[in-house]
Amino acid sequence: MKKSLKALLLLSLFSVSSTSFALSESEAEDLADLTAVFVYLKNDCGYQELPDGQIRRALIFFAQQNRWDLSNYGSFDMKVLGEESYRDLSGIAVPNDTKCKSLARDSLSLLAYVK
Repeated sequence: MKKSLKALLLLSLFSVSSTSFALSESEAEDLADLTAVFVYLKNDCGYQELPDGQIRRALIFFAQQNRWDLSNYGSFDMKVLGEESYRDLSGIAVPNDTKCKSLARDSLSLLAYVK
């Protein structure tokens, strides 16, 4: 996951396309990156109380806001993509407290849309 991922996720959250196509590899990677952010928050930042169901709804909301068609979601190995994203995120050379604060500030608000 690139350092500019947060900006990309925020920009793509607010971008809207007029048509819907099957999920692309890039979009699947974006979903895996966002999933990795929530997993990192839960595992490494003390947010263990985040409900998995709410996170799933947030991921679906994120995809819907981008007008992504999830009908081929199962054709991607999301577990592997997510693990790679988590490793990339974990490897960013920023103090964990700083990383956690930034990820929480930029990502937890997405959960408010899907309570």
